Amino acid sequence: MRALITGGAGFIGSHLIDYLLVRDHEVVVIDNLSGGKIEHIEKWLDNPRFTFNKMDLRNISELKEQIGAFDVVFHFAANPEVRLGAKDPGNIWANNVVATYNLLEVMREKSIPYLVFVSSSTVYGDAAKIPTPEDYAPLEPISIYGASKLACEAIISGYAHTFKVRSLVLRYANIIGSR
Repeated sequence: MRALITGGAGFIGSHLIDYLLVRDHEVVVIDNLSGGKIEHIEKWLDNPRFTFNKMDLRNISELKEQIGAFDVVFHFAANPEVRLGAKDPGNIWANNVVATYNLLEVMREKSIPYLVFVSSSTVYGDAAKIPTPEDYAPLEPISIYGASKLACEAIISGYAHTFKVRSLVLRYANIIGSR
């Protein structure tokens, strides 16, 4: 399998890299290192099945140049700072929603068939039911971050139905572990 991982130098992405490379898959990472750390992936930098590209998903021209054929895209890149949304909502919008749209556009143009997107439990807002089931409604995020993740889910749903991009959305909460 040939996989593209956006945000691969981050916490979740770097663990997926470990998993895929140990199983002999080819991995290409795009990360602007605004939140990720090169230390998370440096053990793979000399591996012939691993490629790291420092770039920003908001730059669609560069993205089109760098992305080739992939079996699947794991989209983990985002600005995860929930509190930043109150101070700089444009940053959250650009890094989460614009970046996701750009990625989907390139996937459509390059006919990349599968997307796995890391969303967030923040899309539920102050859910009345805990644990919150996947079909909980209404989705009423209470932060700009949560709203941006819900917007990404909506765009992905539109691309899935319009352009047949098969997608899986994962709504993680409180992830902990090594690193």
